[in-house]
Amino acid sequence: MAGTDPRRPGSDPAPPRPVAGVVVRRGKHLEIDPLFQPGLPLLPAREGITPRAGDVVLYAYSHGRRARVTRVVGSATVLRDVLEALLLDGLERRGFEPSVLAGAAEAARLERRADSDRVDLRDLFTFTVDPATARDFDDALSFRATERGTLIYVHIADVSYYVREGGEVDQEALRRGTSVYVPTSVEPMLPEVLSSGVCSLLPGEDRKAVTAEMELDGRGRVLGVRFYRSSIRSDERLDYDQLEAIFGGGLRASTGLGRALELGRPLAQTLRANRYARGSLRIESSEPDFHWDSAGDVAGAHPAEELESHAFIEEYMILANEQVATFLGMEKVPTVYRVHDLPDPFNLDHLLDLLAGLDVPTPVFDPIHAGPADIRRVMNEATEIIDRLVVKGRGKAALTQQVLRTQSRALYQTQNIGHFGLALQTYCHFTSPIRRYPDLLVHRGLLARLGLAPPPTTSTLPEWAEHCSRTEREAARLELKADDIALAFLLARRLDEQGWDQVFAGEIMSFVRSGAFVRFEQLHEGFLSARELPGDYYELDDLEAAMVGRRTGIAFRLADLVRLRVLAVDAARGRVDLTLADRERVGG
Repeated sequence: MAGTDPRRPGSDPAPPRPVAGVVVRRGKHLEIDPLFQPGLPLLPAREGITPRAGDVVLYAYSHGRRARVTRVVGSATVLRDVLEALLLDGLERRGFEPSVLAGAAEAARLERRADSDRVDLRDLFTFTVDPATARDFDDALSFRATERGTLIYVHIADVSYYVREGGEVDQEALRRGTSVYVPTSVEPMLPEVLSSGVCSLLPGEDRKAVTAEMELDGRGRVLGVRFYRSSIRSDERLDYDQLEAIFGGGLRASTGLGRALELGRPLAQTLRANRYARGSLRIESSEPDFHWDSAGDVAGAHPAEELESHAFIEEYMILANEQVATFLGMEKVPTVYRVHDLPDPFNLDHLLDLLAGLDVPTPVFDPIHAGPADIRRVMNEATEIIDRLVVKGRGKAALTQQVLRTQSRALYQTQNIGHFGLALQTYCHFTSPIRRYPDLLVHRGLLARLGLAPPPTTSTLPEWAEHCSRTEREAARLELKADDIALAFLLARRLDEQGWDQVFAGEIMSFVRSGAFVRFEQLHEGFLSARELPGDYYELDDLEAAMVGRRTGIAFRLADLVRLRVLAVDAARGRVDLTLADRERVGG
């Protein structure tokens, strides 16, 4: 394809993105400070909109030290306004062009078309499980007993049916690469008429799907697999908390759901046990779960828990992704794999040195002669040691974070090198085509090989895979920043209501030369400047695992528990400044 191909990411120069800023009064003058990008304060230009102190605005450089305000987004004291500014600042485009919306509306009319090549599964009991606030339902499940075991049906929205390769909707979806989710809103990969409309597997609605039908025996072994286009109708829509309540006995399942869970629940547990037995990593990252009030505003948050309901859905999505990838690999169909390389053995060796320096027992490891089996063994052993660790005055979250940082980054590419974290030889993303473009590419390759769709373009798959890896990273950066901002708003409100003299228990998570990042209440994270450490001048050691007093030798180490007070919260930027509550460590 030529270099001017509009589907080639980055082929056309992108227009300058707007810059988000907050308007502050300094003396007699108003100035605009950039919110999310580095830069100097600027004076509002005479042309453009005249802002007020406290406004969150979009602006463009004008001349001299002046900036032209192009839009007032809202107030720096309103979370929804700040997160909207974050998306406007970080995304190339917020919302869809009229031509893309028109193309999506036209494609949505295909919902009414009858398809003779679809397997009618509308009488099969089917259910979805998603977050409570979800509006786009990519996947649904069904179960049926057989003489040899259990048939698992993983139904995935047939997005490629509606999104024609090379059309305006497809070009825009490729440019975005993924949906971006922040606590107050979403910037979807596809227009709402598709993402929350005809593609979404809504309860009680006939929907077009691609089904992975897999027969497993009681030991979790795959006995047979089929893939086909289907017509389904979801009978129930559950959220994770509801399914967890059913598992815990606090909520009664309907007759159809009860029968499905009798088949699916023990099998999911078997699949998980098998995955761990083959060496899949067991590292859990900490993310916030937000609560919303009746107006849809963020009202609170708690650390996310690893629920059985999450594991239940995860195992079947992993199974379907693996089976699709295995089929495409065996059939030599060009596709985009989800790959996760081995950790660099010398990075792993550095991790072990760091743990040993913190008095954590470590397994024997030779980075020069280590093979994949050695790396997997040592990684799992280190994780298990940290999980069992009980030391007065020492936490675990920071050590787990160090293990995560040792890992290679999972990404998309056309060359299959396996998935280290899942201990799988072949893996792809197939189960979320509403919100991830690589899944859409996988669907097209699969359906073409089955004779159900035209052959897709494959010559630019490597380039598209790299582009999707990049958009995934950019989306993750925005989502993490949005979480920090939402948590900072919640913290500031709590301190205003309850008083700023509260003392928190925190764990030192990481260091930079100027201080430490500390997590407290397993949720919030703030910065403890080295200037706030008592009685000495503190320097970072060679392993970056401790700050040590130059004169006294007193050390503040990674994973140490400390008592804190909050000095300041810059909610709009998601920044929290901390100080020690006293010279004693929690538990010490």
